[in-house]
Amino acid sequence: MLGLSSSVLGSSYISMDLKDATTDLELWLKNDTGVTAAKWDDSSGNDNHATQSGESNQAAVSGGGLDFERDNSDHYDLASSIAIADQGGFCLAIVVTLETADSDNSIFSDTADELIKFAATNKFKLNMNNPSNESAVLQYASNSFPVSQKFLLLFNRSAGATARYTLFKNGTELTLDTDNSTGTENSNGFDIDTLGSKTGASDFFDGIMHEVAFWSKGLNAQEIADGNSYLQGIHGL
Repeated sequence: MLGLSSSVLGSSYISMDLKDATTDLELWLKNDTGVTAAKWDDSSGNDNHATQSGESNQAAVSGGGLDFERDNSDHYDLASSIAIADQGGFCLAIVVTLETADSDNSIFSDTADELIKFAATNKFKLNMNNPSNESAVLQYASNSFPVSQKFLLLFNRSAGATARYTLFKNGTELTLDTDNSTGTENSNGFDIDTLGSKTGASDFFDGIMHEVAFWSKGLNAQEIADGNSYLQGIHGL
């Protein structure tokens, strides 16, 4: 559980550090910390830095993070792949400002066509290839992921043969449209090693990633609450 400081923003306590949440924090691209056009340092302690040596594919530093331009094919390689086993849990937290609303906004991917992405202003998608090529497409209310508006998304999957997905926007859990969602219990595994595109070749992200964190376990309710509190406090959301 995150340690909480005595400082207060509004009526909410601000968590001291995401690393206090769990030892399973695999990646933390921290806002305004070690970020340049060529490299965003990993603050998790795992040295899994995101790098791009080609200047034409480098995003611009903006808002304490990186502003990805789709026309430039901006994307970054992680120093090492992060693997989520079949039936394994995980959690992604990202603070973003989307600049385009379509099906191509990849956050993470791997060479085997595995990816995590925004699929529309109301859809979030996960492709998985372990043990087979399947996906989960989660649909929410219209404009849940708006363009030109900074927001925090926390996407959590519990471990087990039947997955449980929960998605929070600015600390509030969004209601899943079960009638129009598919693969909502899919617990297949996947790998990620690329930031901002599908295998560095397509589905390029368009917008600002202000902060990104990824855990190789599903967070419990208290950890989710504390993680949301920390990121909302840092980003004023």
